[in-house]
Amino acid sequence: MITINEIKKLTEFQKEVFMTKEDGKEIKESLGTIQTSLDNLAKDVKDLKQEKTVINYRMKNVENWVDKASPKLGLGFKH
Repeated sequence: MITINEIKKLTEFQKEVFMTKEDGKEIKESLGTIQTSLDNLAKDVKDLKQEKTVINYRMKNVENWVDKASPKLGLGFKH
């Protein structure tokens, strides 16, 4: 038969080995924080890609303008 002392030892051992509700809540909160950070990072990457597209478009327009204007101004322009 198992004694009360052995049950207490087993209970303490289980607390060290198995996850408790509190442990689960802490992990869930940590994962929520990580998920929020990743979502913000993904939004920033998306925004940067969109900005890069706009900058490339504007840069191409400037290059086209310089290509057209440089002969009229008597200047050479190489890409």
